[in-house]
Amino acid sequence: MSWKRHRDANLAPLAAVWQAAEAAGAQSVFQTYAFARHWAACFADEAEISIAWRSDPPVIIPLARCRGRWGLLGEGLFDYQDLVGAAEPEVEADAARWLASQWGAPVTVTGVPEASPWRELWRLSGLREKRYAAAPLRPAGADDLAAGHPRVEHRWRAAGVTLAVVSAPADRLRMLDWLLARKAAALEARNERNVLGPKECRWVLRMVEQEPAVAELWQLRRRGDVVAGLLCWLTPQVRYAYTIAYEPGAAAMSPGVLALYALLRHTRREGRAFNFLTGEQAFKQRFATAREELLRYQKDDGTF
Repeated sequence: MSWKRHRDANLAPLAAVWQAAEAAGAQSVFQTYAFARHWAACFADEAEISIAWRSDPPVIIPLARCRGRWGLLGEGLFDYQDLVGAAEPEVEADAARWLASQWGAPVTVTGVPEASPWRELWRLSGLREKRYAAAPLRPAGADDLAAGHPRVEHRWRAAGVTLAVVSAPADRLRMLDWLLARKAAALEARNERNVLGPKECRWVLRMVEQEPAVAELWQLRRRGDVVAGLLCWLTPQVRYAYTIAYEPGAAAMSPGVLALYALLRHTRREGRAFNFLTGEQAFKQRFATAREELLRYQKDDGTF
């Protein structure tokens, strides 16, 4: 099998085959063309892009070297990582050989689902595997959320708050600024690292500006004031909660928990699953009924 190579930060020539691979595969929202094209544009000055692709069947290997390490596009920013497309056995073996011959060291790929259809490729990659994190989930279903969480349901009804999606373009940008500023301040107060540096924030901004069908902004209001906000990624099957922040002055009412609970209620009514993404925070674990194990693959020398 022959693989074609794309090395340019402009991914437009790959749009058709990438979207065909999306349709054929079972990967997350993070493996979509929209996520990749904006990442490539934002990191063009420091990423060596080396995407391999084929059209029959459609498969994308989104290889890149960024900040001195090989990996896949979005490393450190995308919660999930994987190849894009259906993992047919012959294609998977050939892709594994191609990868092993192309990337050097060091290598880090973070967020490969344990249940990835490309798991055999990762097993053959020669990279060291270890468990990285788990993404708490609430699969779509008909169970009674309120009955399972009566205290939160009571707090939600008594709090006098409303949850609404932010739709107008200018309002979306203002809400994003609000969210990122309070998220950064909260992390600084806890002396924790903020993974959203200037380029990462630029990627988020591009997603919000140019992908309104995928990038959702929600706000929780009380008496007209915003007390919490969420940025989510949306697919027909799943809503992914990417980041959440709240107004420190409203902390006593746990606005982040109430916002998450309200959005989960809304998501259940839509018939979608809810993915809380990585993190061991208690408020995520409280509402999850399942979890998806994510793996990290790594190599720190030049041998395979």
